[in-house]
Amino acid sequence: MKLETLKLRNFRRFKSLDISFHPELTVLAARNGQGKTSVLDAATIALGTFVGAFDLGKAKHIAQTDARYQRLSGHSDNEQAFPVSLEATLSNMIAPVVRELHGAKGRTTIKHAGELTKLGRQLMKRVQALEPVPLPLMAYYGSGRLWNAHKNMSRKAVLSESRTLGYEDCFSSASSFTQVQQWMTKATFAVLQHKSMEAYEGYTLAHQIEGIQNTVDKVLSNEGWSDFHYSVQHEELAMTHSEMGVLPVSLLSDGVRAMVSLVADMAWRCAKLNPQMGEKAQEQTTGIAFIDEVDMHLHPEWQQTVIQTLRDAFPLIQFVVTTHSPQVMSTIRRENIRVIQSNKAGEARAEEPLARTYGEPSNTVLQGVMFVDPQPPVKEKQDLKRLTELVDQGLYEDSLALQLMEQLQSTLGEHHPQLQRLQRSIKRQKALKG
Repeated sequence: MKLETLKLRNFRRFKSLDISFHPELTVLAARNGQGKTSVLDAATIALGTFVGAFDLGKAKHIAQTDARYQRLSGHSDNEQAFPVSLEATLSNMIAPVVRELHGAKGRTTIKHAGELTKLGRQLMKRVQALEPVPLPLMAYYGSGRLWNAHKNMSRKAVLSESRTLGYEDCFSSASSFTQVQQWMTKATFAVLQHKSMEAYEGYTLAHQIEGIQNTVDKVLSNEGWSDFHYSVQHEELAMTHSEMGVLPVSLLSDGVRAMVSLVADMAWRCAKLNPQMGEKAQEQTTGIAFIDEVDMHLHPEWQQTVIQTLRDAFPLIQFVVTTHSPQVMSTIRRENIRVIQSNKAGEARAEEPLARTYGEPSNTVLQGVMFVDPQPPVKEKQDLKRLTELVDQGLYEDSLALQLMEQLQSTLGEHHPQLQRLQRSIKRQKALKG
């Protein structure tokens, strides 16, 4: 199942927006408040009836507050616009999935999502019949995932719970890491029991744990972390570092914790949904993962590798992510990027950038795709611009030019790139004069 297109009508800030998705990876880029997160939320609502068809899944619906607010001409009053409509096309669906809200007191429609709902119900019946049918991953990770977590919903039988536990809270923007920790804790002790009792011979928990560990290690290895496991000594999930030893995940930096919690949750859901795949569940599970601010808390060097490591860890998952990072976009081809912005008529558009991105320096992406001047707006910027104009005009010996050069070398340093370029220009001009 792949998300192909999505149409939003009167949803939040959008009067109308049409967006297409790459079958493997789509990166959404825009200024703050331009609707990147709204696109992710709309997609999860459109897919909601599929998740809701499973015993432990819960569908998302259009909320009354999702309806677009419009201001009355000449007045300060706002009125909401209805109907709100979300229409999605999926690779394995004949008809588009349409969900609508027709009024503030209405309920989200499901009648035009029948094919998707039917697919979910069919898979649920096959799961109940104990068929080893593969289930697709559905997951959403919001920008508040590091701080906004679900309360630990303690279960006595978390290990033997239905495969559909992998759909519980899967479209919630809050973190389910506590659920992962609970499962890993009980699974670790269960594996020890399995090894000591013949009655448990053939159980696959050890393979499921191995798959989760290998996946987290694969994504974190470049940062020096490995051996993701439940630590009996620390009584929580932990990782190992060559310099720092074994540390609980709770003590790691925000960036490391954010990535560990995201990858561990995805890996756990794959293992739970498809236990028949054993340690290969993360490599063989298909589905869709939505990640808001994929670069959250990551160092720029890590931002340059985060997309590829996620795709290597989950090769069959379709990723739809948002970012503000030119470092992320410099590792992505432009056909995978959708820039959300308004045209001259004020209409929202989501289009591929005109400029190339893959392999380009971050400054080039910053300027060519995000339309941000790489030169920061410091107070010396105007002086630097004026000095550049004087040098370009051959007036580098003018008293103002000399004064500006001296001042800027003092404040920005002699090795500032633009000042060095101007010095080279001055030398060339002098050489030409003889």
